[in-house]
Amino acid sequence: MHSNTELRNQLFEQFSQTVLESGWRDLSCADIATRCGVEVKIAFVEYSNRYAYVTELVRRIDYAMLDAYDKEIADEPARERLFDAIMSRFEAMQTYRDLVIALTKAARCDPMLSLHLMALSRLTADWIMDVSHISPSGLGGQIRSKGALVAYARAFNVWLGDESEDLSKTMACLDKTLKSGEKALRRAEKLARVVPIMRPRCRPKRKSKGAEAAETSTGGYSEASFGDEGGMAPMPS
Repeated sequence: MHSNTELRNQLFEQFSQTVLESGWRDLSCADIATRCGVEVKIAFVEYSNRYAYVTELVRRIDYAMLDAYDKEIADEPARERLFDAIMSRFEAMQTYRDLVIALTKAARCDPMLSLHLMALSRLTADWIMDVSHISPSGLGGQIRSKGALVAYARAFNVWLGDESEDLSKTMACLDKTLKSGEKALRRAEKLARVVPIMRPRCRPKRKSKGAEAAETSTGGYSEASFGDEGGMAPMPS
């Protein structure tokens, strides 16, 4: 079956209205279909469960974010590109502000909804990294990806209460978080360059035949297993 855009929009609008009027807890997909005058089996093809409506909400916001992102700042520093991408998403969320806030509050009492939103947020973070042309590869890339998610999460908490037209409080929080994250990333990248150099030093030395014989006679334990200071030696990575 082919997706019916007009029908999807109609069902989604009814979903939004129902959540705002009655909340998420008792939301019924069958009731949404009935209110739209649509057969339940047809509505099921478009949205198989109520979490599908939440996914559609995030998809719409992500699409608007990608559409609004300023592609002309590709030559700007990574922090500036990341800042613009995340702010583009907050601006896209303004259209669905009341619905996003309602679902966020509902998620505090609904573990399944909370997990669903967390998973979608992770995908959003990947898109933010991608559109910002920031590589997620390597140790530095993993830190950058997690850092972007943390920056977004902190700014999101501010956005929930930021009713200004220019989202000034949200921008200030995001800018501060990204600056702090940039410093942490530099330290992590230095560490990533040092670790490969230090790694050969951590390789165990080949034991002599005499040492092997002594270890066998003591049941596999020796003083070297506990280091020079009497503490346990580091576990291998």
